[in-house]
Amino acid sequence: MLVKNQIIEGKCTDYTYNGLGVVKYDTFCIFVKDMAIDEVGQIKITAVRKDFCYGRLLKIIVSSKHRTEPKCPISRPCGGCQVQHLSYQEQLSFKRNHVQNTMDRIGKLDKKINEVIGSENPYYYRNKVILPVSVDKDNNMIVGFYRYNSNIIIPLEECYLQSDKANRVVKKLKKLFEKNKLHNQIRYIMLRDMEKTSELMVVIVTYQKEVDLKDVVKEVVKFEPTIKSVMQNINGKRTNVILSDESVLLYGRKYIQDELCGLTFNVSAHSFYQVNNFQTEVLYNTVVSLANLSKEDVVLDMYCGVGTIGLVLSRYCKEVIGVEKVEQAVIDARENAKINNIDNATFICGDVEKVSKKLLKEGKCFDCIIVDPPRKGCSKKTIQTLIDLNSKKIIYVSCDPSTLARDLALLKQQYNIEIIQPVDMFPQTY
Repeated sequence: MLVKNQIIEGKCTDYTYNGLGVVKYDTFCIFVKDMAIDEVGQIKITAVRKDFCYGRLLKIIVSSKHRTEPKCPISRPCGGCQVQHLSYQEQLSFKRNHVQNTMDRIGKLDKKINEVIGSENPYYYRNKVILPVSVDKDNNMIVGFYRYNSNIIIPLEECYLQSDKANRVVKKLKKLFEKNKLHNQIRYIMLRDMEKTSELMVVIVTYQKEVDLKDVVKEVVKFEPTIKSVMQNINGKRTNVILSDESVLLYGRKYIQDELCGLTFNVSAHSFYQVNNFQTEVLYNTVVSLANLSKEDVVLDMYCGVGTIGLVLSRYCKEVIGVEKVEQAVIDARENAKINNIDNATFICGDVEKVSKKLLKEGKCFDCIIVDPPRKGCSKKTIQTLIDLNSKKIIYVSCDPSTLARDLALLKQQYNIEIIQPVDMFPQTY
């Protein structure tokens, strides 16, 4: 029986879904951050549960061939990058195995998945960053990332997943907050940084509306001229929700623009927008290839968001109908169609399952359906509606292998699962 604070030696034989090393010890599994397969380490038990434990790696006794030196000096205590200690090839192997095991275990799919499409840019790829802001016991302002499994903030020097520009702007904002004595008034900094257009958005989340940010805005815009939008978001609720519905424009536009697959998109503070531009183009081009559309095809884009996938596909088919329940996203999607002079894409605001049923009753037929739901996947009713629509082809884009496997287990009653193609959207993380 293992007890808390006990120190043992163990060998890592596998990974959990979130990148922890799995160490078998007697009848227990010990989950340990920062271990690689085949590695032997000295481990301190930090928590004991009924059937498993958590441990902290104290010392590597036998190093793994899969281990690499992290770029980031605080990668171990920081909770941002869970697998930066693994070679990129090992990260891809870990992710492929996780998807395969999930499809086998939950989906009961007798289907070998493809190799993961890796990124040519495994660092400096994030176009969005959210940083909590606090003060220490000496009233010094802290901007950074949360420590692993903690609400303690580790000060940011440089994040290797975001651009140099974003890192510079964060440091400048911290200095300006201190200069203007805004301690305990700032809650988060959010940046959106679009490489192709060189446009940057700054969102300053405050506890109250009455915060004097005039000098901060003036100086940060002077410091970084590519800033095209500065927003204040007011969020005094003590929850994990970053942005509230209340925002004030402080400078420029309420949106910035990005280019993706040859199209231009407006991106606002609240927009759902993929954070990895490089791999998003890989993902969307994969969807285009699998859809293999003709100019006579009609496409239904379920959970269309701001219209990115549907508008990319619109160039290859007769018509796209997008459905999304978030009103602002639909407004953005219509505007994105307009600025790209696309007239064969229609966007409907409403519950995806109800709107899809209505389209079915109206006799609308679809040659291809794109499904890109939130992490929780599709409801059973939506899956049944998908089956009732009887499209020749469904392309399901998912950010969660577990809910994907669950939904595919239902869809396989009517459809053949032809291909499962993972794309690594988040290098260095799970």
